[in-house]
Amino acid sequence: MQQKINMLGFKISHLKKVFVENGFSELDAKKVFPWIHKKLAKNFDEMSDVSLATREKLKEKFSLSRGKCVTLLSSKDGTKKALLEFSDGNRIETVFIPDEKRNTICVSSQVGCAMGCKFCHTGTQGFVRNLTSSEIMAQVIFWKDQFPISNIVFMGMGEPLLNSENLFESLSILLDKKTHNFSRNKITVSTCGIIEDQLHELAKFGVKLAVSLHAPNDEIRSSLMPINRKYNIEKILEATKKYRDESNTEKITFEYLLLNNVNDSAENAKQLIKILRNFPAKVNLIVYNDWPDSIFKGTRREDANSFSMNLIKHGLRAVIRKSRGDDIFAACGQLKSAEKNQQKRD
Repeated sequence: MQQKINMLGFKISHLKKVFVENGFSELDAKKVFPWIHKKLAKNFDEMSDVSLATREKLKEKFSLSRGKCVTLLSSKDGTKKALLEFSDGNRIETVFIPDEKRNTICVSSQVGCAMGCKFCHTGTQGFVRNLTSSEIMAQVIFWKDQFPISNIVFMGMGEPLLNSENLFESLSILLDKKTHNFSRNKITVSTCGIIEDQLHELAKFGVKLAVSLHAPNDEIRSSLMPINRKYNIEKILEATKKYRDESNTEKITFEYLLLNNVNDSAENAKQLIKILRNFPAKVNLIVYNDWPDSIFKGTRREDANSFSMNLIKHGLRAVIRKSRGDDIFAACGQLKSAEKNQQKRD
């Protein structure tokens, strides 16, 4: 039996093309598109302005599947983490993070990850495959169907820029004024340092960029992140300056994971100040959320505060990111691993 085509991840021009290839009209595509992305229809029967005959034919060839939510955990701080399973049995995590002024969702781009960052739980699972644009959009629609969403961060499982084609298709849909209508300033794409053509293409969307830096020098960064051997800190800073100019984005965010006795000394702060002093950027300091078998421990809170104050004193904009969802497998990839281990025990 031929697998149905999931329509969640097609921008309007692509949807028209697919419809015509499958015996439907461009007008049918124009009618269906807002039902998917504005009205968040769960099935074709809801599409009242589409003829009954067309709806029946659509059911034969197309799908609106959002995946299956196999686990949904709620934290005492309001954070929610969902484990979604797709048609091939692969599972990914997505997170809802409420705050006073905004509701943010964290979206995954791959099943597993090939980057091999030493501190990352997802990296221990290896790379399985890229998510389709429909599977990326399924995460957004899953949360939008429950809560008003103001911000999206592509900081979940995987490296977004290694799945650039499907990422860009999703961004086109999310920024479409006729459907989701997200502001480019409300979407952030994270990268661990992929700085070739993908970054240049991303700049055309004008979304915010977050770079996973995590070290003040190449020696430490290479020991933590193998990608640094290909794209070192100097190359990353050069590429992000170019991105800022091309995308017309005011500031780049640098993510800096504070690891006890690894990258959190006063000397490390001094080195970080030196490389970022003349760079208009925000430094997101993250106290490491360690997980079983991790070789790292998070920096003590008082040391994290000292590190932060040192940066601020020298003119950098630095904040310690508030830890959320600590009681629901907060580390990226941890829920998926926990579920897998439970299946083995069962």
